[in-house]
Amino acid sequence: MNAAPGEIAAINELELGNWRTAWRILAAGDLTDAYTGADLRTIARAMSYRAAGDFSLAWSALGVAAASVHRRQPGIPVASPQGTDVVRFALPPDPGPRAGAAYRTVRLIWREQGELHRLRRQAAERPIGMTQDRHILLLAFVEYLCWVECDRESWLQEAATDDESASVEARIHEFRERRREGFLRGATDLRRLDRPTAGVMTRTVWDRIDQYYGLRRLAMQELGRRPAPPWVDSVVPEGTPARKGASVAWTMAQPA
Repeated sequence: MNAAPGEIAAINELELGNWRTAWRILAAGDLTDAYTGADLRTIARAMSYRAAGDFSLAWSALGVAAASVHRRQPGIPVASPQGTDVVRFALPPDPGPRAGAAYRTVRLIWREQGELHRLRRQAAERPIGMTQDRHILLLAFVEYLCWVECDRESWLQEAATDDESASVEARIHEFRERRREGFLRGATDLRRLDRPTAGVMTRTVWDRIDQYYGLRRLAMQELGRRPAPPWVDSVVPEGTPARKGASVAWTMAQPA
């Protein structure tokens, strides 16, 4: 079955990380079937959660999208669960430059799951010379740079359409206003992505890292050390797009 124009347009936007634009396209219809539209909306919702610093919700939503696609396409390889509670895709063989909508949807889920899986692993690490709490807060701040400050989809607040979107907008607004509570909340959720019962991130960590501008300086150093996005632990197939917000933040952090 050929994809409808609405699906292609939504996938194009989601590949760039434009989850709000994709949501509007999907709301307008012009889709092949309800299942595909639901899957793409779930991916867009997962991206909105991640922009809001709700990493656990993003992880769960991507698992829902993966499970839905896998039920209809059981031949898609699935990564070893390794104790995780969601379906996680292992990217199938690259079909080449003429990849269709079905493959691109799987690739989208794989990319987003892969980045969150890597972030989950990093948050569990104890780097030399830095406390784990400071490390987690730093990782959460890098996420803010890539998903809010350097991402056009999160610059302006939009009218909420339901309770979920209202919560997302309120949390993103905290980041735009550079409120300490927003960054600590996001860091707490990132910590709980690997340890659901972990305690909350305290103001002490924020103050000891020299607050917003101290975090920003360290986050730019962290981005400067990374390879170009997307940031996953496996080999990235040629042609896999990176979100624009991540690319802008990474480019900004590179030495002149």
